[in-house]
Amino acid sequence: MTLTHNPFLGETFMKYTSRLMLLSLLAIGFAATANAEYKETMDPNGPTKNVGSDYGLVDDNAKTNQSDVLQKAIDDVAASAGGRLVIPQGTYRFASVKLKSNVHLLIEKDTVIKPYWPEGEKTVVFNLDAERSSKKKMNLDQEKAFIENVSIRGLGGRWIIDYSDRERKKGEGIRGILAKMVRNFLIADLDVKDNYSVYCGITLSPMQTKNESKGWPVSRATDGTIRNCRIFNASAGYGLTQLHGAQSIHFEDLYANGGVTLRMETGAVGDKTAIYDITGKNIVNQNGRCAVMCGPHSAMNGVVKIDGIKSIGSAFAVQIGSGGVKAKELEQNPDAVDGIFAKGSYVKNIHAIFGMHAQVKTHAFLGIPAEYHDDLNLRWENKFFEGPSIGAVVDSSGDQYEMIIENVTMEGFKYNADKPIMTEADFPKGKWGVAVSKWKTDHGVSDERGTKKKKTK
Repeated sequence: MTLTHNPFLGETFMKYTSRLMLLSLLAIGFAATANAEYKETMDPNGPTKNVGSDYGLVDDNAKTNQSDVLQKAIDDVAASAGGRLVIPQGTYRFASVKLKSNVHLLIEKDTVIKPYWPEGEKTVVFNLDAERSSKKKMNLDQEKAFIENVSIRGLGGRWIIDYSDRERKKGEGIRGILAKMVRNFLIADLDVKDNYSVYCGITLSPMQTKNESKGWPVSRATDGTIRNCRIFNASAGYGLTQLHGAQSIHFEDLYANGGVTLRMETGAVGDKTAIYDITGKNIVNQNGRCAVMCGPHSAMNGVVKIDGIKSIGSAFAVQIGSGGVKAKELEQNPDAVDGIFAKGSYVKNIHAIFGMHAQVKTHAFLGIPAEYHDDLNLRWENKFFEGPSIGAVVDSSGDQYEMIIENVTMEGFKYNADKPIMTEADFPKGKWGVAVSKWKTDHGVSDERGTKKKKTK
């Protein structure tokens, strides 16, 4: 099915013209890199070092932070024109490890990496970015720096980043991999063991800058492939992958238990926040929010093409959001307008299977049939219910942009089975906040965790 909208309806003539010109430039500027992804640069017979035997990395069951050992190995391989670097099977603790150009990190099957993560802080395990000045203000050359031709992949099978032993706390956050100023990269064979923490397992971001220089070859994670990756017990507000800034990236064979598997919510603030030429295949979500989320905020995104989407007991298989400009964005950019995804974007071959352990945002409460109200549990910061799947696709793009939706099927749904593509008009009228408050009162829910109180006789 194709939903055709006028993306300029209701705007002033000036905003209409500006957006039309921008979309034309995007179509020209990114046509040459269409459907690009990682191109293999690793020589299977090239120089190889082992972080254990060559650098003294010790399998100590993650008792000590050995980030300096791994960083030394990466720096040496990079200084010798690159090559393969093997992490032997074991359990280690790392954080803020920076990959360098032409270094390919091969992590042996079943290796477990636990983050070095002091209480009250935010951290990342692997950082795909160039060296940055410690000073807040950088010159143009420093901002334009990037790394290229890098990979992190399994050797003989999957490898693991595990922070499932940490309880979620305010002010803390973790990313397994953060990709920023990197070109031609591969992330593969990763399992993330989460515990409903803040941030996604893999995040792609742009370089935020006030410099007006044009013609940067890289201004965000560019020309990459992310494949054969999974996350377990992901937060409803996050998930496996988050795209704030990305160009010419392919995603394939991704799975998330909880949260969102492929989250194309392109940030709420920042004029460099946008994604272009994104493709995906075989994206699966189980007992989460959805497999694919499109949320443009105020970003003028390029084309995204996702084929093969499945939800198993999740709230939806696909959520397509409207654009919107937040107050903080207007402070930085008074000319900001509602975001979009470019014409030609699509999601297709979508299958949704009903279940009762979905992560349903409280905003969607009115869409939960009354029959299931007694089965709901309010969880995850009191912002999400654990409850029933609602539908296959929900499209809230309205008249802001066109998203092609094709071949949607559903399985096991008692409600909304005749509405494979739902819009706001398909939800009951009313105020969701009032309805949630009434549900809390009716079910004796009042404590911070949202658990139900036992009713007294």
